[in-house]
Amino acid sequence: MINNIKFYYPAGNTTALVVGGDDGFSVDDKIRINDYILQKYKEVEQVGFLGDKTLEMAGGEICFNALRCAGKYFLDTLGLDKVKVGLNGVLYECGLQTNEIYPKTTYYTKIKPNYTLKKLEEGLWLCDLKDIVHIIYDKPIVKNQDELKAHAKWLLDGFGLLDRKASGVMYLDGESLKPVVWVRDIKTLFYESACGSGSFASFVYKKDVFGIKNLKLKQPSSKCLFLDYDDECIMISSFVDELKWSDDEFLC
Repeated sequence: MINNIKFYYPAGNTTALVVGGDDGFSVDDKIRINDYILQKYKEVEQVGFLGDKTLEMAGGEICFNALRCAGKYFLDTLGLDKVKVGLNGVLYECGLQTNEIYPKTTYYTKIKPNYTLKKLEEGLWLCDLKDIVHIIYDKPIVKNQDELKAHAKWLLDGFGLLDRKASGVMYLDGESLKPVVWVRDIKTLFYESACGSGSFASFVYKKDVFGIKNLKLKQPSSKCLFLDYDDECIMISSFVDELKWSDDEFLC
């Protein structure tokens, strides 16, 4: 049963979070609700489901933008400034802070390094986060959104990644990102307005290969995600605005 649907705007990446009752959601429920939301709200790029300080994505993938949205929801409802949120069996610290280079309160998630990074070929790297895997594409490419989506799917297919739970291609242009993400079970392919896990993977590449420890990564939304490494974890942060939308039509 649905208690509420909340809509958020983390770094320009519109996200829906479904607040449920005690019974939770079956796989069929999640697919049905996800399809309904994506069809009705064209701006929404991913749907997550909230439990007791937990988040589960519609396709079972990792989504660090939705995780920060879930953090904001629990912080607001519980009156806290820091909370642990479970996603795919891992607890993540989520909180709020004032970012010195961004004049607004930002919401962060701290992520302990748990990934593999390997070189596929020159300018092409693979970052595996287990429940999502990203190809980092760091060489010149000039294509529009539809062409990038087609190229990304071709690339993911070529490396046998379409059967993974979720996969993406992160097209890097200096400190700007063009992300394309495929989610297998709900069959979505998005040129995303902002991508948290893809930004994390891109930062991992820049950290491990070039030794950088801080990155301000511009998203297609023209907003930025901030990434910082402190020898123990990687922190990803941005503003997370709540959109005051309501949905009174949907009955589960």
